[in-house]
Amino acid sequence: MRSVLFFRNFLEFTGGHLKVWDYFNHVRSSGDHSAHICVSQESVWNKSNPWLGLRSQAVASWRDAPSDVLFMAGLDWLVMDPAERDRPAAPIINLIQHVRHGHPNDPRYAFLKHRAIRICVGEEIGASIVESGQVNGPLFVILNGLNLTRHLELRGKVAPETDILIAALKQPALGSQLAASLAQARRKVELLGAPLLRDDYLDRVVRAKVTVFLPNPAEGLYLPPAEGMALGTLVVCPRVPGTEYCQDAYNCLYPEYTLESLRSAAEAALALSESQRRRMLEHANEAVMRHDLRRERESFLEILRNVDQLW
Repeated sequence: MRSVLFFRNFLEFTGGHLKVWDYFNHVRSSGDHSAHICVSQESVWNKSNPWLGLRSQAVASWRDAPSDVLFMAGLDWLVMDPAERDRPAAPIINLIQHVRHGHPNDPRYAFLKHRAIRICVGEEIGASIVESGQVNGPLFVILNGLNLTRHLELRGKVAPETDILIAALKQPALGSQLAASLAQARRKVELLGAPLLRDDYLDRVVRAKVTVFLPNPAEGLYLPPAEGMALGTLVVCPRVPGTEYCQDAYNCLYPEYTLESLRSAAEAALALSESQRRRMLEHANEAVMRHDLRRERESFLEILRNVDQLW
């Protein structure tokens, strides 16, 4: 069994941590590799931390842990000394989850010059990294797979409890404005402006007729709308980088990122006829079939099996 070592600085739950957790489990599913986790001293151990059940197995020192392969993401490179980045002790697989890695003013940009086998989670991200001209090593694009576990079983089997759900964790002020503008008698609007445990959050989405997602102005591959599509809520998502799977009036409503455009789109989604709604949900389900977690796993394990040749 060859060991793959992950590092995390877990201060709060994010989609980036969730995707690293998925890759950690991909390794655990392999019959040829074992997964190990090293965490920073600052990391938080609570129910939002996917590695909570493995806390007793977590290693405290990056250098003392078994490592035939190193798995890096985000700012994980900082755990290594500059000299180690130039001459790593083991092959590095680097997960790239945002276009900002290709921006010269971002601290992650400097890591592109270091040798690594890079996996980009979306096509826009891969293009951004290639255009930087800084990439050292092979680069692959593996579309993010959706990890929805039991919630997919609830699609179409639970009665909607909310007319319009506003997922505003990244934009709470805008979410509050939108909720106020949509509030009417006989219309139930729910605002999610504070963190929830993932299962609780997905329960809200699967029980909403319409969900408005409020991302940052630029994202890597922004998966919450794709999750909404898979779970059977009508998706409203503003046009930002990282949402290339969205097609306006086909699988979702895809307005400009303004309060008025979002309000109009949410109301239009709620006003769709049953046949229009069913057709849009069918198209949405087709769109997210590409984001298959099993396909992600198979693609990654193929890279892992060939890591020495790639390195």
